Formats: sequence, structure tokens, C-alpha cells
Amino acid sequence: MSSFKELINTATYKAFMKKLLIYALILFGLGIVFLVCKLPGGNVMTMTGGGTLIVWMVFFIIGKLVENNS
Repeated sequence: MSSFKELINTATYKAFMKKLLIYALILFGLGIVFLVCKLPGGNVMTMTGGGTLIVWMVFFIIGKLVENNS
């Protein structure tokens, strides 16, 4: 468990998680816009962005639990 805690505290991991969140939000937002405008590909973008947000949320929660259990 200590190696996972060390990974979470690295600057590289934090930068990766920040970029993952930004790209997921952009993709999800564009997917919503495409759906509203009835353009092709909106459903795929929304599902991909939403799935990426769920993955980000799982890693975020695990990171917070590991940091708080020290």
C-alpha cells in the first residue's frame, strides 16, 4: 500500500490526473453540444467522455482514501 501512496504523491501522477479530467470534460461537453445540434458522433463522444470521468472519479476517490488512511 505504501508504493501506491508514493505514486499518488508524485507530481507526474497529479499532472496526469489533471489532464485526464480536463480532456474528459472537454469531450463530454462537446458530445452534449453535438447531441443538441443533432450532429453525428455526439453519442460516442458523450459516452467516451462520461466513461473517462467515471474512471477519473474512481482513481480520485481511491487516492483520497489512501491519503487519509496514513
